Amino acid sequence: MLEQILATTWKDLKILLKDFGGLATLFLMPTMFIFVMTLALGGLFSDGKDNPIELLVVNNDTGTIGAQIVDGLKATEGFAVETEWEGEPLTRDKAEALIIDEKRSIAVIIPADFSDTIERSVFDTPTGETPPKAQIDLVVDPTLSSQIVGPVKGTLNGLSQKALMTGVAPRGIDLFLDQIDQTSSTPMAAETRNSLREKAVRSTAGGGDTSSMLEVAQMQPAGMEVEQTPNAVQQYVPGWTLFGVFFIAQTLATSLLEEKKVGTFRRLLVAPMSRAALLLGKLTPLLIVNLVQIVLMFAVGVFIMPLVGAPKLELGAHPGALILVSLAASLAATGLGLLIAALAKTAEQISGLGTLLVVTMAALGGVMVPRYIMPDFMQTIGLISPHAWALTAYQDVLVRGYGAAHILPDVAVLMGFAVIFFGVALWRFKWD
Repeated sequence: MLEQILATTWKDLKILLKDFGGLATLFLMPTMFIFVMTLALGGLFSDGKDNPIELLVVNNDTGTIGAQIVDGLKATEGFAVETEWEGEPLTRDKAEALIIDEKRSIAVIIPADFSDTIERSVFDTPTGETPPKAQIDLVVDPTLSSQIVGPVKGTLNGLSQKALMTGVAPRGIDLFLDQIDQTSSTPMAAETRNSLREKAVRSTAGGGDTSSMLEVAQMQPAGMEVEQTPNAVQQYVPGWTLFGVFFIAQTLATSLLEEKKVGTFRRLLVAPMSRAALLLGKLTPLLIVNLVQIVLMFAVGVFIMPLVGAPKLELGAHPGALILVSLAASLAATGLGLLIAALAKTAEQISGLGTLLVVTMAALGGVMVPRYIMPDFMQTIGLISPHAWALTAYQDVLVRGYGAAHILPDVAVLMGFAVIFFGVALWRFKWD
């Protein structure tokens, strides 16, 4: 019996080893996940030193409070503070342009009258009147996660309170003591005492509450046509729609392989039609299915997700631009299916290679993990995936409110992927 088991085992091992490509994908798939997900999410398991938040800082304040806040940001672990760009001091316009161009995601703007406004709020506001409020502008790319924006706002509030206590409180205390010295010969009038008491309270930030004197105001860069900030629906509906669109590539590859096996493809080759027409006839149905799938998935985001308590998928100010992205992404996915059919020789290889390529590109492209939380080098590597360009284009329309003109470069890159996939596939495709 043992000999029979061993003989059967050896026979099946030889069958498996004959399809080396299919066997290799069994090992490549978990290896890919280990590399991509570990590198992409490594920052979530670190203390922030290896993947700091890149923070543009523009300090126009001529007083001391703004400088103390900037110094505090530089000393805070987890932040990489940039006050210059290409050797030139940052301005608000430059910082906003860098965010619009997606080179950076967040900027802190301290206005020129910041220290003066706070000092006037503390020392020069008459009793009973509302003091003027100083404001720090936090300019943010609206696609940036609240998990990143929240700590920045919290840190700014804490540093502002500390700067107030160390920069303004001493002057308030000195003023209080000087006033006592000047009036020590006669009893202090009640009105004077109340006034001094109010100034002392203000100078100590109301026992820690600085909201009456300053605020951190979050906003998007001027020129970004944004209707609302992004949410989980705007991230994952287009993301997983793209995953499904590209996964259909396996269906195309499997269909071509089956027709080769049963001889249908060989018979079609002798028909009075060109090979190009034959392939186009095979590809067009899958292209149509892809477009229908995109429409249905977006309809789920618009109509179904609100029914289960999730936000509604807003289609942006220029929903027609979504058609361009969808068509280009579908062409790229169809081209990938033809490429898989050209490279794989068995059904197992199609399944393994197709899954490996589609899942890897989805992971690198930001479908599983948003690219903005990845390290910079992973964001750069992700550009080899068509998913990254398609998802960026979708979010430009859905979140940032851009129209067709702005997303044309992304669409052009997707068409480039389609041309490369089709070109390599036709070069390697076996017609018999």
